[in-house]
Order: sequence, then structure tokens, then C-alpha cells
Amino acid sequence: MRGVHRYNMALLTRLNAKNDDTTTDITRNLHTLQFESALSEEERKLLFLRARSHAIAVSLCAQATYFVDILNEGRQMKTHLKSPQKRATRILQDFNNKDALLVGIIGCGHVGSQIAHCLLTYGRMNPSDLHISTRRPETLEYLTSRGTECYNNNVKLVSSVRLVFVCVLPSQLAGVAEEVKEYLTSTSIIYCTASSVTSRKLKQLFGVDNIVKPECDIKPENWEKTWDYSVNINTALGRKETVETTSPFAFNKTDSIVSTPARVGGVMVYAFLNMCSSLGMGRQDSLDALHLAMFGETDKEPIDDRLRVEHFAKKSEEDTDKVFPRFDLVKISETTTVALKKIVESEELKHAFASRYWEVFEQYVHLKAYGQV
Repeated sequence: MRGVHRYNMALLTRLNAKNDDTTTDITRNLHTLQFESALSEEERKLLFLRARSHAIAVSLCAQATYFVDILNEGRQMKTHLKSPQKRATRILQDFNNKDALLVGIIGCGHVGSQIAHCLLTYGRMNPSDLHISTRRPETLEYLTSRGTECYNNNVKLVSSVRLVFVCVLPSQLAGVAEEVKEYLTSTSIIYCTASSVTSRKLKQLFGVDNIVKPECDIKPENWEKTWDYSVNINTALGRKETVETTSPFAFNKTDSIVSTPARVGGVMVYAFLNMCSSLGMGRQDSLDALHLAMFGETDKEPIDDRLRVEHFAKKSEEDTDKVFPRFDLVKISETTTVALKKIVESEELKHAFASRYWEVFEQYVHLKAYGQV
């Protein structure tokens, strides 16, 4: 296992005991008051939809939180990598610092609000670095009281942040895109949660190709698999076994109600490199930052089977001081790239990714278990 924090299962057991799930479902032991008690036998057959919906929401929030965390850490690497003494070390402090990643959420309904909660809980994020544009900002006092910017102005939002989560209904996408597209820059990242709209369509709507779109594979044969949908999403992400199922490079996807294709993780890799290029970081510096931030590499636990420049650029373009060419994330999402193939086939890289992925949530689990949050 990689990463700085290594805590045994007793810690998780203690936390779970401390936060009994009955706090989120008061009807758990009162069967006649539970939602299922009023259903007919035919209606009960559709209960898998609740589990599936909850699993999708958990996956979406986990991946969004991880993505923000690695981008935030990656932004700090430009100066960090200039020091030979620091080059192989991680940046582990909270990101209340210079050049923080500014994040925006358009639409704060069920999905948008859940992402906001998870970013502020697990994402090592300063609330003032989060902006939310919604039709009813007055209902978000619980966020504004913490310092989050909440308003009803999509243009102001995309003009103020670097990463935009678009969490509106598919029917509203065209209107939002038309409103904001001329204010997006080549470095703006659009992260759209609408599952029914393709990346290619989003590129057409927003006029940019720096698009990340989460995906979920749903297998009918797994609809009867056990999934605890009685807990809220924040609580679910405090469980290692749950978080592991949401990873795009999960080792066992056959037993999950929903799973994420590896290509989503591949898009995150290229999005990270695009960000590094926008900061003027050379190819080798970008890859070093990638291994540190995304795979949790340290000087004590180096990765031998590393991604190299030739996995992303032609050999004739291997000048490590130059920035990588800008990658079209939409095209990346539609193919199996050399880099993605490398990650999928490398046990070392997949294990490193899994460890770093859980670390995002583990740090908060540790602090909460010892009453520090």
C-alpha cells in the first residue's frame, strides 16, 4: 500500500461504530415505517433502482472529489519540482495556499449539492475556492456561512473558476452552454454529470474539448447485489470497500452494481497533463507531477513501472523541456490510448492508483475517528 497514511481496519471499525447508520435512517429497525413496507410485491421488484441510483451517485461524487484533489495537488508542483530535495516528495498539507484550484458548480440540485458536500468534506478544499451558481442561492446558507461563493450567474462562475461541474438536467444543457461558451478559455475544464449526453455532443454545445464525463457501466445480472442505500453519500465514502468499487481502475468490477470504465481514468490522466501544460510545465516535470499527485509516488515508495514521455508523444517529440501538445479529451475518451493500455496492464500502477484514490477519503476518516473534525 502506498501513501503517507496507513491505518488498520480497527480504525475504520471504530469510526463505523461511532457513526452508527441509524443516525441516517431512523426507521431501520421499525419495519412498518420503512419505505418498503407500503410496497406491493410487484413494486418491490423495482427496489433495485434505489440501490442503483445511490451507487451511481456515490461513484460520481467519489470520482469528482478525487479529480479535484489531484488537480489541486498538481497545481502546487510547478514550484515544488524546481527543488532537487523536494522533487520526489508529496505535498500533503491542506491547500489553503497560492494558486489553488478554483472550482465551480452550475446547478445545485441533488447532484450538485452532493458534489459540493463531498468536495468540502474530503477534498482538502478551502470553501472560498468553491463557487456555486444556482437559481436559488438563498437556500444555500449552510454553504455561504462557510465561505463558499453562491449566486445566480453562470457567466460570472465560468469566468472565475478553472474547473466547472455542470450539474443541470439534460434538457437545460443547451441553454447553459449557449450562455457561457464564449466565456470559456482553452484551459477551462468542463465536468458534466449528464449521463445521457455524449462527450462529442458536449464538445459541440460548449465549443471546447477539455471535457471530462463520468460514466457508469450497469450490468443487469448484478442488480440483485447488496448495496446499502440507507446511508448518505458522505457516510458511504467513509468506507474503504465502497470507495474501491468507484475507482475507474478497480480490480474487481464483476460484483458491483455499477462500475466505471477505465477510459474515465485515462481522461483524468490527460486532463491533468493539459493542466500542467497550461502552467508551462515541461513534459518530464508534468509526468513527475502526475506520478506524485495521481499515483501517490514518494521517494520512499518509488514507482518502477512508470509512465514515460513516449506513452504520450511520438519519439521525435521527446524533448522533455517542451510542454506536451494539448490533448483533445473528447478524442481521448473514444479510444484506448497507449498510456491507458499501459496503466491497465501494469499491476504496480493500478495498485498505486487504488492506494492514492482511497487516500483522498482516508485522511478525513482518520481525522474524524480521532475527533479532529
